[in-house]
Amino acid sequence: MEKNQQNSPHQTCPESFADSSPVVLLSGDNTRSALMLHQALVNHGLRVHFAPSYDELEPLWQQHRNSAASPIVLLEVSGAHAVEPAVHAALQLKHRDPLLFIGYVADPTLHTSGLAGDAIFPRSPDQLANALQHHFADGDETDTVSANS
Repeated sequence: MEKNQQNSPHQTCPESFADSSPVVLLSGDNTRSALMLHQALVNHGLRVHFAPSYDELEPLWQQHRNSAASPIVLLEVSGAHAVEPAVHAALQLKHRDPLLFIGYVADPTLHTSGLAGDAIFPRSPDQLANALQHHFADGDETDTVSANS
């Protein structure tokens, strides 16, 4: 296990962010695009665990909820059809842990579609990694994180 950690691609992200970033629990309605985000975030030095569907997110959260650092949840929303299932998954987790950070990864056209969470991040992998870095470095509490940051 230590060998894998030594060979992981964590050089593209400042060490201070990689070391201090929360564990990310990522899920989405489109497994392929969520896996692409997962890989991009890992390549940026984030510790990411993947749930292939919103239904599989709660068991993943159960595994990590008592970790030393509270995990954050990111829900990738690929289109308007996924808003309701994503909000349902978010509300289920918020009901179990009201302090849990839940962010959505969505296109700007969905920002006003009723996504209920702590933040909305851009879907572009590089913009997402940068937005997460800025959000957690600044302690930002805004609802929408600009893709132009």
